[in-house]
Amino acid sequence: MNIKLTQTLPKTHTQKILKKEAKSKDAACLVVLIDDKKNILAESVLSDYQTRIEQLIEVSHFTGKACETVADYALAGDKKTTKENPVQLLLVGVGNVDKLRHSVLEKIANTIYKSTQKRVNSITVALGDSLEENQFSQFALSLLAASYRFDKYKSEQQTPVLTDIYLLAEPSLKDSLDFAQAVFTGQSLTRDVANEPGNICFPAYMAEQAQELANTYPDLLKVTVLGEDEMSALGMNCFLSVAQGSTKEGKLVLMEYRGKSNFSVNADADTSKATTNSAKVAGGLKALADKLPTKAASKKAAKNAEQNSEDNAQSAHDDAPIVLVGKGVTFDSGGISIKPGAAMDEMKFDMGGSAAVLGTLKALCEARLPINVVGALACAENMPSGEATRPGDIIKAMNGKSVEILNTDAEGRLVLCDTLCYVQKYYQPKAIIDVATLTGACVVALGHVRSAVFSNDEDVLFDLENASNLSGDLIWHMPMDDEYQTQIDSPIADIQNIGGKGAGAVTAACFLSRFIEEGQAWAHLDIAGTAWISGQDKAATGRPVPLFMQYLKNSANMA
Repeated sequence: MNIKLTQTLPKTHTQKILKKEAKSKDAACLVVLIDDKKNILAESVLSDYQTRIEQLIEVSHFTGKACETVADYALAGDKKTTKENPVQLLLVGVGNVDKLRHSVLEKIANTIYKSTQKRVNSITVALGDSLEENQFSQFALSLLAASYRFDKYKSEQQTPVLTDIYLLAEPSLKDSLDFAQAVFTGQSLTRDVANEPGNICFPAYMAEQAQELANTYPDLLKVTVLGEDEMSALGMNCFLSVAQGSTKEGKLVLMEYRGKSNFSVNADADTSKATTNSAKVAGGLKALADKLPTKAASKKAAKNAEQNSEDNAQSAHDDAPIVLVGKGVTFDSGGISIKPGAAMDEMKFDMGGSAAVLGTLKALCEARLPINVVGALACAENMPSGEATRPGDIIKAMNGKSVEILNTDAEGRLVLCDTLCYVQKYYQPKAIIDVATLTGACVVALGHVRSAVFSNDEDVLFDLENASNLSGDLIWHMPMDDEYQTQIDSPIADIQNIGGKGAGAVTAACFLSRFIEEGQAWAHLDIAGTAWISGQDKAATGRPVPLFMQYLKNSANMA
């Protein structure tokens, strides 16, 4: 779908053009927005159409309530009576203009697309200055998202007639439109990989998608893939306990986006030992140079060295990446604690967190934001077999903590905890945000409107909530009091992987928090209720790519 800003209204079509077979349908439609008081939005630019619009409102008894539509198919342009065929009009109600929040804008955008996709080649939506910048960005992204289709496996595919969208709005909004296009590109990739069936999308497939991105954007993106041998050498046994039941090898995919600087990666002897087993990983981790002086020659030299050390530390902190960690369970059968058969096919969406991180990295490359980001995709398939982990097994995580696995269907936190240990050890992140379709309890708590956010850092939480408000990709702050931690204490290990029936989303976050080092800023997003739509029209939503991109854009602007 092509979308552009314009400063002109669509042109009318002559008889000569209409006689051509390729133009048997009207080529253009002007979309006019009307509020619930019958006021015309962008009225100042629609003076040539005002009489037609007012007549159409009157004869159709148009009220302007949100998503109400009426079309004027330009029948007055009969070729026997006039030399021109006037452009079609589509009136769309927006309701109360003071309540144009994201959900309303999204519905209006979907209404516009569905009303025009099969009958016109292009539409011009008259906006003028009626939307604020963030509303405009949300509306543009929603129009683009409405055009998304995943029908590659259908033998008959219907291609929409509509190919071009023009937004009649202020020229100053071009940057916002460009950003919305970048977000849409990434969000579409997220939806694509999440919609793929489990026999196509497994850990190696996710690694291939990441590598394709690196090949497309070699100046911005570097990808390193760790297989099971490398993870075993690193002691990532929680991760491996999930992957071992499947014939598909688990993969930890590391995507390094260097939009600001060539940040350092701390590779110590343990990592060097682990990486010798794989050509893909060899050379992928760089040593962090020791910039501190070993000996002070004088007080003045010591003072200079101390100042240099502080400057270097500040510079390293400024360049330190934000790390996004995505749960990538490409199919979740539940393992030995197998799930009920009903709707188990939807467990292909259990890699929605890693799909969102993958899509965010693509959107970053499109937007070219000046910020350093690492995306970590923790990819495994959770299957029951003779090699699968059993309930009651005890394993050790990368940081040495022992974990008693009481339920193999609480596997997402196991691939995440080792990945969290890894990224802290080798990237020294400015902040970590993990994202996962983690708990059914989150769906019970928040439904399908807001994603849950848990955090140990007020600044990260504030920035995420601000990004949520601006993007319309909504979150809700959930508690993580110390009192919940006792629910995951094990009598025979350091920690157990479930905490009982109560507060399931909270205890899952508490489990992850046990693997966050002191002083490390961290947030956990549970997207179990927002990553996909269930039922007959099951499909991935592409959330929270808009949230992440707004958060990263804001972070880049503050740097």
